[in-house]
Amino acid sequence: MRTRKNNIEMYEIVAKRIGLDCEYIQTSTKKKSLLIKNKDKFFIIGTGAPGFYPSVKRFNSFLTTNKILTQQILQKFGYKVISTLSISPEDYSSLVALLEEVEKKTKQFPLLVKPNKGQDGQHITICEDIDQLAKVCEFFFTEQQGFLIQPIYTQNEYRILVVDNELVLMHSKSNPTVVGDGIASIKSLLAEVPESKKSQPVIDWQHKKRKTTPDSILKSGETFEYHITKIPSVDVYITDTFPPAVATWARTLAKTIGSPVVGIDVFIPSDITDTSSYTVIELNSNPAVYYLPWRCNDAETPYRIIEKVLTNYFKLS
Repeated sequence: MRTRKNNIEMYEIVAKRIGLDCEYIQTSTKKKSLLIKNKDKFFIIGTGAPGFYPSVKRFNSFLTTNKILTQQILQKFGYKVISTLSISPEDYSSLVALLEEVEKKTKQFPLLVKPNKGQDGQHITICEDIDQLAKVCEFFFTEQQGFLIQPIYTQNEYRILVVDNELVLMHSKSNPTVVGDGIASIKSLLAEVPESKKSQPVIDWQHKKRKTTPDSILKSGETFEYHITKIPSVDVYITDTFPPAVATWARTLAKTIGSPVVGIDVFIPSDITDTSSYTVIELNSNPAVYYLPWRCNDAETPYRIIEKVLTNYFKLS
């Protein structure tokens, strides 16, 4: 039986607690969304559209779902972004023409290749040479889907969350790993991970770097990464009393893009208070908070953030 609450269920709990009315309504043939209202106004929340935050504008969503557009806008305002080669297959008359362009502009490996539009970590690939890169380019060309080619960063990654123009959360992120016990093979440890959560290119890359095989035994406590997309961690976890420089930087970025709500993923080399060192990875205008209880052992903050959203929207204070 599922015990973890999702974002919509959390909203329902908070809304009822603070005296708002809730009901589920059919918004498509396969989807129900939550209607929250009082006697004066309402809003509808759901995954994807319409989202979780009534203050987010349509153009904010348009911006943040397009990674290369996000980079272009942020660069115009002086923010550091990841060095990126953006490829739109429709700009090329043939796969050969696309590959010629890519080969001219990529000189160093390994490289990270991912869709221009976010897909929850799907179709993210590591390429260690031009042959691997050519195969990935062929896939995106066949699908006529835009994609990005980027260097692989080894810096620490963080999520910074602004809600209604206020910094409410900052936490670290780390690569998902299996942990050795000195007995089990890497293959058997990875068998416990759902297929949808693993990336075979990343696993192959790890084996090559570490000179291991699927039958290798990890020492007790030794870790092995199985996906490039990082998950929330608590090495750094702040929900109040933020460093002033971080709070100012986050609020300013939100103001720059005109969005009162934004999840900001950043690389930070070392000192989190040195905002001049921040490199923006991507932005999210519909950031979830449901993962905090089970990823970060924090069952209070998501409900507090949701109460803030509802209280501000319905003007309850």
